[in-house]
Amino acid sequence: MVTKQDAEQQTRNAWHADGTLREPLLVTPSGHVQHAGRSIPIYDSGNETTAPTIVLVHGSSGTARGSFWAVYPILSFTRRVVAFDLQLPADDAELTLADAVDQLRAVVEHAAADGPVALVGYSFGAVVAAAYASDRPDALASLSLVAGWSKTDRHQLLRNDLWQRLQEDPEALSRYTLLMAYSAGFVVGRNERDWRELQQAVASRPFPAQIMRLNRDIDIASGLSRIEVPTLVVGCTHDAMVPLHHSRMLFGAVSDARYLEIESGHAVTVERPAQLAVAIDDFTLDPHEHPAGAIVPVDHA
Repeated sequence: MVTKQDAEQQTRNAWHADGTLREPLLVTPSGHVQHAGRSIPIYDSGNETTAPTIVLVHGSSGTARGSFWAVYPILSFTRRVVAFDLQLPADDAELTLADAVDQLRAVVEHAAADGPVALVGYSFGAVVAAAYASDRPDALASLSLVAGWSKTDRHQLLRNDLWQRLQEDPEALSRYTLLMAYSAGFVVGRNERDWRELQQAVASRPFPAQIMRLNRDIDIASGLSRIEVPTLVVGCTHDAMVPLHHSRMLFGAVSDARYLEIESGHAVTVERPAQLAVAIDDFTLDPHEHPAGAIVPVDHA
């Protein structure tokens, strides 16, 4: 278990004296949570705050850094933020949604010493977060579902099929991921240095096959009516991986939901990290600012 002193030191070590971020954030875990014989790496900013702790659930990239390298430090300026790396079964055994939810449960229990947490799931992480929320609403102060879905459809299976076929050609798979994850405007707008760095980042973070196989069989639709916590659903206007109709279905299925669209491809945590972080921060500080059923206005450039 990470002590308060360890967490405070980890937070201090993450920043230079001039306020700029050191690279190791979300690279070196601040501690581990033990669950079912496995050690789950966690990243705990350790901030002392009266606001609910934010727990982040990563997407199909397989790590907290892969999903939240830009969002985590923004939120950590003023909030206690806890992220974790989902542990995959050994020997390429199948990952189940129940296993992912159980790991999330262990992390929430670690983070919830000061009360219910603000749970935030991105992409595959939104599926895990929604499944958890349908069973444990008492543990949550709020729920944010970013670029998530409730049931895998034919369109997603077509993309997943092609991903499976391209696994033997890493260069083609990286190009395909860039095409699917980012909006055309974001790709075209990168200068040469940024474009090279983006290509390198995608090539170095292949999506784990176990998560991609699980993505093919997602169906949590029947549990959405049991989610009783205030929920923010975030859809991405140019999302080719999880098109907007999935977010709109989540919005319609959760009784206490409000909806926000961000001008981005699926990789909103890279394309619009500041806008997403501000939306999460605002909502988790006052989940009832907008009533259930509201369309949250876009007031961020």
